[in-house]
Amino acid sequence: MMHTNGRDPLEIEVQNSEERALVTVSGELDASTASFLYDKLSDLEVQDTRNVVLDLAQVTFMDSTGLAVIVTEHKRLRHADGTLTIFSPPSSVRRLFEITGLTTILDIVPATEER
Repeated sequence: MMHTNGRDPLEIEVQNSEERALVTVSGELDASTASFLYDKLSDLEVQDTRNVVLDLAQVTFMDSTGLAVIVTEHKRLRHADGTLTIFSPPSSVRRLFEITGLTTILDIVPATEER
């Protein structure tokens, strides 16, 4: 867990199953924390994980640095014939995907209504 002064710390939880890795991200994903997510995703690459679900429901803030890490992971998995699924991004994060045109490139799954 990384603490930054007076802000939401970034927490990343990885649950591996045979089919995929579920990576749950919560807190702020920005220039000071994005490398932490990058390192976690690199660990999955070492383990030859090809299907990754990135649960962003608990992300309170994300900037272009966080976005860059996600795009890098998308390219890596596509190259490895794998998949990256973005699950349940909050509206602020989803807007970032929309503004940058990434909604057409990334597989983004909204949360079901009854959550």
